[in-house]
Amino acid sequence: MRKAIAPALGKLCAFAAIMALALALALALAFGFASHAFAEDETVDAAQEGSKSGSSASVEPPSSVAGASGDNLVDPSQRADNSFIYDTTIESLFDESSLYEGRTVQVVGEAIGDLIKANDAEGNYWVTLTSTDVDNPSSISVLMSEEQAQQIDHFGRYGTTGTTVQVRGEFHQACSEHDGLPDIHATNSAVIARGFDHPDEFKSENYMIGAFLALIGAGLLALYYFVRERAR
Repeated sequence: MRKAIAPALGKLCAFAAIMALALALALALAFGFASHAFAEDETVDAAQEGSKSGSSASVEPPSSVAGASGDNLVDPSQRADNSFIYDTTIESLFDESSLYEGRTVQVVGEAIGDLIKANDAEGNYWVTLTSTDVDNPSSISVLMSEEQAQQIDHFGRYGTTGTTVQVRGEFHQACSEHDGLPDIHATNSAVIARGFDHPDEFKSENYMIGAFLALIGAGLLALYYFVRERAR
């Protein structure tokens, strides 16, 4: 009877050990990646807040910009006036695109992607600005002069936070000069916050639970070999 039960018990232990080891490895990777991503988000948010507060004292937007004090808000029910500077957001440009069509707008966004040379005789460049509102990540292409584009020291991507720029220019819902795409032809720009790099950092504490589960799986696997040898 003992000889009949031992092989079945050995197979059951083997299956349990393999499943536990696989589960431990999966949980270790999942927990490690989740903890690392959460820690990186906190680091980026803190660094970005520090960069904004530190750079605002050294790099000031033009004092002549209308709405710099925050009181120049747009009332969608008002009739558009081309002499008025609309201090708005990137996401609002798409929500009320007909209101801003052909008007002078002013937005703030993070430069992301790459600096692209425009196919024109003026030597302009294309810069993609994305909204600083993480809950509504809208982006728009901005046509800048070479001098304006040189103000950008970092472009946002993985491991890098791009330069935060305030841009004033004419908004086009469907620009006839550039394949009918929405864009802003910048006339003025100012740096609000410098970009910075935040490379990955390995933190062993993020993997402690995963390592513990992996040891449990290894222990179950050792138990299986022990039971199998005793059954012989």
